[in-house]
Amino acid sequence: MKTQHINSRSAFAALFVLLAACHGKHETGEDIRPVRTEVVGSGQYSDALTYTGEIRARHESDLGFQVAGKVIARPAEVGAAVKAGTILAQLDPTDEKVALDSAQSAVNAAQAELARASSEEASYRHLLERGLTTRTTYIAQQTASKTAQSRLQEASSDLDLRRRRLNYTTLRADRDGVITKVSADVGAVLSQGQAVATLAQPSELDVVFDAADSQVDAVRNAKTVSAALLSAPDKPLTAVVREIAPSADPVTRTYRVKCTLPAQPPGWRLGLNAVVTLPAGQAVQGIRIPATALYEKDRKSAVWIVKSDQTIELRPIIVARYDTASVEVSSGLKSGERIVTAGVHKLLAGQKVGLLPEPAK
Repeated sequence: MKTQHINSRSAFAALFVLLAACHGKHETGEDIRPVRTEVVGSGQYSDALTYTGEIRARHESDLGFQVAGKVIARPAEVGAAVKAGTILAQLDPTDEKVALDSAQSAVNAAQAELARASSEEASYRHLLERGLTTRTTYIAQQTASKTAQSRLQEASSDLDLRRRRLNYTTLRADRDGVITKVSADVGAVLSQGQAVATLAQPSELDVVFDAADSQVDAVRNAKTVSAALLSAPDKPLTAVVREIAPSADPVTRTYRVKCTLPAQPPGWRLGLNAVVTLPAGQAVQGIRIPATALYEKDRKSAVWIVKSDQTIELRPIIVARYDTASVEVSSGLKSGERIVTAGVHKLLAGQKVGLLPEPAK
C-alpha cells in the first residue's frame, strides 16, 4: 500500500510539472495580430477638389416660449410640414390664468375708484361755482381724480401684459416651414426662451460642407461650385458660395462653407447628401491613404507603420485634405512605406503583426 501511495504522488507531481510547463510556454509565446496593410505611394492629385456636403435650409430658427413653464402638449414632430400659426407646443396656463384674473380684478377696482373720484370732483366743482367750498379743496379732489385715472391706466397695461403672457403659453409657427429638430417633450420644465423646436424654410436651400484649412482659400476664390446629389451625380447644379466660417472648427480644424442653390431644384430635399466639386487651381504632388488608416487621438493624426521586423510604430502625420474615403497627407509619410489600413484603434506600439494578403484590385 505504501508503494502504491508513493507512485500516486509521483504521478501527480509529474502532471503538475507538465501543466506548469505548458502554461509558461503559452505566456511567453508572441501574440501576432493579422492586419491589412498597404504600401503608400506618391502621385499627382486631380486639379478639382471634391467634398461631400449636406442639403440644409438657408433660413432655420429655434422657436421657444417667451415665458417659463411646464410643457403639457407638444404636437410638433420632426419632419412635419407646418403652416404659419400652427400650434407646436403648449405650456400649463394655470399660473398665467390666475395672474390674469388678478389683473382683471385690479382693473375693476381702479375703474370703481375712478368713477367715485370723478363723481366727487364734479360735486366739488358745482360747490365751487356756488361759492360753498374753497378752490384748494376742489384742486385736491381734482388731483385725486387724476391719480385714479393713472392707476386705471397702469392696471389696464398690466392686464394687457397678462393677456399676452397667457397667449405666450401656446407656441405657434411664425411662418410656413418644416420641423427639423425637437428639443423638449411633454413634462419638461422650460425656462424663458429655451428652444422647443427648430423650424426650417425649405423654399431656399443651401449645400453645406467642410473645407480643410489648406483649401479654404481656393473655395473662397471659386465664388461658385458644382453640386450634385449623391444619388444623381450626373445632374449637377451651380451653387453660389455665400458664407465661409471665419474660424476653423476646434475639433476637425475645417471651415464650414455654405453655398446657395437655385430656387427649389426638383428632387433636392433637406438632409440629402451632395457631392460638391470646385477647381483647385493646379495639381499637387503628395500621398493619398485610405481614411481607415487614420488614427486620431487628442486632435492629432497618425498612422501605424509596419517596420522590417514586422512590428508596428505610431507615426504622426499632417493631413492636407479629407475626402469621403481617403485623406491627402502633406508630411509624415514617405513613398514605399507600409501602413496598416484597418483596425488601427485596436493596436499597440511595438506589437508583432502578420500581413494579410492585399485584396485584388
